[in-house]
Amino acid sequence: MELPADEAKHARVLRLKPGAEIELFDQSGRAWSAALSDDGAAAFLTEFLAQISGSSAERTRTPRVILATAWPKGKRAAVLVEKCAELGVAEIVPLRCGRSVVVKDDESEGVERLRRIAAEAAKQSGRTEVPALSAERSLPQIVGEHAAVDLVAMLDPRALESLAELLAREAPAAGDTGDSGRAIVLLVGPEGGFTREEEDIADQAGVRRARLGRHVLRIETACIAACAICAAVLK
Repeated sequence: MELPADEAKHARVLRLKPGAEIELFDQSGRAWSAALSDDGAAAFLTEFLAQISGSSAERTRTPRVILATAWPKGKRAAVLVEKCAELGVAEIVPLRCGRSVVVKDDESEGVERLRRIAAEAAKQSGRTEVPALSAERSLPQIVGEHAAVDLVAMLDPRALESLAELLAREAPAAGDTGDSGRAIVLLVGPEGGFTREEEDIADQAGVRRARLGRHVLRIETACIAACAICAAVLK
């Protein structure tokens, strides 16, 4: 196959030569070892050597981590997406809350840039899957989609139980291939916190409360910390 233009440019920057072994992935869990077979002026060609991992549906995996978070301002969103992608999050959902400051347009140029950042972070960290950046949802929508079958945790600095303790006790086992309980959904509110009404909606749906530490964190810091805890506990 011919490498896409962006990847061919990357190969030139790295001064790769014909015969150099590389790894190709299709963003859905499949990866192959390959070798560069040509370095023409316009493109690189690759020869497939072997498939080294199957699709995500074929492999035993730890539970998927879905991050539903209020959106931070400006460049902080890029930090959130990049670092959480490196830490293995499967999906990032902008969460529209009563105290949200930023409303995310899922068709904006900025979102496309964030998707590129997620793909670059996946490549850099050796992931064969790129986390999805989904359309914005309200808290009732995300809770309605997941509370019946998944473990949903609302981050709350007042909670009695830590996220690590909750995951260690109630997260589905990595070898569990059943259809239910396969996702961990993390709810991260705006810096003003969830409203009482939103907390009541979560409580009525059986959403669990969990804390990260003693201090109140900024949105992107809370997201990164929560994803890091998931990566450590769900390994």
